[in-house]
Amino acid sequence: MRLVLLVFAASALFAQQPILYHRGTVNAASLAPFGLPNAPIARGSVFTVFGENLGPAQSPALSFPLAATLGGVSIAVTLNGVATQAFPIFVSATQVNAVMPSTVTAGLATLRLTYQSNKSNAIAIQIAGSAPGVFAVSSGGYGPGAIQNYVAATNQPINSLATPAAPGQVVTIWGTGLGPVTFPDNVAPTAGNVAAPVTVTIGGQPATVAYCGRSPCCSGVDQIVATVPQNAPAGCWVPVSINAG
Repeated sequence: MRLVLLVFAASALFAQQPILYHRGTVNAASLAPFGLPNAPIARGSVFTVFGENLGPAQSPALSFPLAATLGGVSIAVTLNGVATQAFPIFVSATQVNAVMPSTVTAGLATLRLTYQSNKSNAIAIQIAGSAPGVFAVSSGGYGPGAIQNYVAATNQPINSLATPAAPGQVVTIWGTGLGPVTFPDNVAPTAGNVAAPVTVTIGGQPATVAYCGRSPCCSGVDQIVATVPQNAPAGCWVPVSINAG
């Protein structure tokens, strides 16, 4: 009986431990799986961690400056023996979103999550200077991108079959991973282009980029303001790509 009780007690304790999935840390916009060219986590970007027992049932409200702990959840990124704390912005039992500090060094690193003093398993992640991803309307990394057509300052509908963009029209592409910034990642972002060179193609044609930097609203979130090329092909599903760095 004592042995059975001991096994049950150990099982209950183990169930409380956070578990990080293998290759389950991805760009929060593209969710690009490990092995793709844009799969590394960019410095200063928003990334997503998938697993079990990662955090509370409800994510607390956010305010600037962001803290290294949210809802009892913290994330440590260690590279070359130096540990850096990421900034969680959404926490739940199976998913955590956080901002990778711009101050980390690019390379192969170890990530570990702690929830209410319980540490997860450690997983390896690749950190890069830039690794852009475009947010999708589906929030799942597939399908139409989260792109707004600029009509007026107060009229910027989401691009869709019902509201397409026209050649020569300005659009705003929402993403993350353009690259690091010089200001702290846990404060309200300062407007300005990132240092990495950024190019955009729409329908395979180069687009003129007017802005490529952080959105003033949200840490780690990028806005790319571009003009649809006059020779961009018409169609229901025209590909958009971003290259940074």
